[in-house]
Amino acid sequence: MRDLTGSQRRQLREAIISAYPTKDDLAMMVDDELEEKLNAIAGGENLTHLVFSLIKWAESRGKLEPLIIAAYGTNPGNPELKEFYQTIFQQRFRIHLPPVNTIRDIGPAIEWLGATEELQLQGFWQPEPDFWDVGYLKRAIAQASSVCRIEINPQGIEGTGVLIANRLVLTNYHVLNPDENADIHINALNAVLRFGCFSSDLGNETEGQVVKLDRQQPILHSSPTNKLDYVLLQVAETSPPSNDSKPARWEPNHLPVKGMGINLFQHPEGASMKLSITRDGITGVYPERGLVQYVNKTALGSSGAPCFDEDGTLVALHHAQRARSFGTIREGILFSCIYQEIQSYL
Repeated sequence: MRDLTGSQRRQLREAIISAYPTKDDLAMMVDDELEEKLNAIAGGENLTHLVFSLIKWAESRGKLEPLIIAAYGTNPGNPELKEFYQTIFQQRFRIHLPPVNTIRDIGPAIEWLGATEELQLQGFWQPEPDFWDVGYLKRAIAQASSVCRIEINPQGIEGTGVLIANRLVLTNYHVLNPDENADIHINALNAVLRFGCFSSDLGNETEGQVVKLDRQQPILHSSPTNKLDYVLLQVAETSPPSNDSKPARWEPNHLPVKGMGINLFQHPEGASMKLSITRDGITGVYPERGLVQYVNKTALGSSGAPCFDEDGTLVALHHAQRARSFGTIREGILFSCIYQEIQSYL
């Protein structure tokens, strides 16, 4: 979100004071909606100074938009807050969600466990920052060498996979078994894994390295679509990925965090590799279900795409997207849950 002008900042301060006239009211909203302790992030001799400090804290940490959405969403009936939201925030700063009618349902059904109001979801659709931290981008790009496009002909199946160890690749079960009539083992034998499919300096796609699966045992372990939706593939010993293809970095029990960023390397529509970045796109983490839900952009061909957290650690496999009346939702399978079933192979 762009910085507020001085007059806009004053109007926001007065609106928040009007909507939350006591420190306890304000602290409750901040705790419930932002999951922060007011006393830890803002201070002041009176409520005016406290709200001023809160706004400055939000601006300095890129949390101004979530603060505005939280304040208005908790007390939408306050006239001053409503006026600020509709005349300044919504008209000048609002991040529009993609039109629902342009999004296809991909992958298995999703039971959405997060917010269902567009107002709440807007908080997860942050604008691109004016400056990207180069170290952050380097950590993200470093993971690209672990990603491959999965091609299964003549069925025309395409997906994305990730190298997690020498000769071991993870992707979604439904990539190899898209319908009940499919033979997952035949599809595995017909699969081509293509590492390093990037766009070239000329704008066309590089050929990448073609890798085939082991003929005797292409599938080491799997979980069906209605469970953890993964398949662990074994690359043929005669054609392992080159030294340029490095396994993704992972930790057995590492979990993503709600409200943090998540980055997906993928081959949408079977195209050259793309990177989808969100700074705080994770809407919920559900270890008991083995799921993480988020709002990154994906498409057909993105199934099986690795999801990395802001530190470049593999945290999930993307497996589904759905259009809903309130926006577009995405879901991944937590790597920590998959690990429990495949650890003997690693």
